[in-house]
Amino acid sequence: MADLTPMDQTIQSLANAVENADPMASKRIKQLLDNPNLSFNQMRYLEGLLLVLGESPGELEDAPDIDNDPEEYWEEY
Repeated sequence: MADLTPMDQTIQSLANAVENADPMASKRIKQLLDNPNLSFNQMRYLEGLLLVLGESPGELEDAPDIDNDPEEYWEEY
């Protein structure tokens, strides 16, 4: 198994905090979401943790619904 980066370790500890119903988890997640060094996947994961806590993730966007139609994508966006 690969070693976890410090950011991955932080995210893993936040996931454990959510699982254990830590009251400070939401605040810590929101602070981490402000980090410009997060990858897209890490941001999505943290937003998912907020959803598990019943909180609004803020600017969460749905992926475009293209249904194998390239024109629909451009019409939506």
